[in-house]
Amino acid sequence: MDKLLSILLEERISSKVVINVTSGLYKGSYPSRIEDVKDNLVAVSHPLFKNALVPLYRDTILELVMYEKQPPTMIPMKVLRRGMSGNVSLLWLVPAGDPVKIQRRRYARVQCNVDILFFPLSLEEMFPMVGRWEKASCVDISLGGMRLRTKMKEMGLDVGHRVYLWVNLSSENIFLISNIARIVDEGVFREMGLQFEGYPRFVEKRLIRFIRDKELRNAGDGLHD
Repeated sequence: MDKLLSILLEERISSKVVINVTSGLYKGSYPSRIEDVKDNLVAVSHPLFKNALVPLYRDTILELVMYEKQPPTMIPMKVLRRGMSGNVSLLWLVPAGDPVKIQRRRYARVQCNVDILFFPLSLEEMFPMVGRWEKASCVDISLGGMRLRTKMKEMGLDVGHRVYLWVNLSSENIFLISNIARIVDEGVFREMGLQFEGYPRFVEKRLIRFIRDKELRNAGDGLHD
């Protein structure tokens, strides 16, 4: 492992991270944490799916994403082995590439004030029949994601969790699946940065139309972001 990369990871021990499994049956994003760094290896808490360990086998390639570092950083990793530390199941990884800084602002982002509903998919998978639709407000939106604000701070949501969104854009309803990229608590409110997983072409057209209309309106009002 590169010395600078080793120092970077050692500084992040106990930090929350996201493990992106990019292919296979268990493709998705899973919350985790850096537990240890030794020699050329990194130990993370083993990702869970429905209260069971995600089946990740030797030589599986995945992404370790650190959002606590600004800008967020992604490191390609390869699974080496499983292990235990006390009662914590570990997944030992070895770097498979160089760190890559994630550019959040790849898309035009506009301010808005749109009421939405969201459903915690990850919590429902872990605790069936517990999830429920909750209200929130969209603060800004782009083709890549949105920032929402809610008063629901005790739901158990975490970085890496998936949520299902119902959004009303100019009287047009769209549904989106998103991953929570960051969470910031401010007083009684919680702000969450979401990254869209992907959507069909007709949803993209509606988003583009909404964003362009907001850009023109904001520019006319002198509020262009």
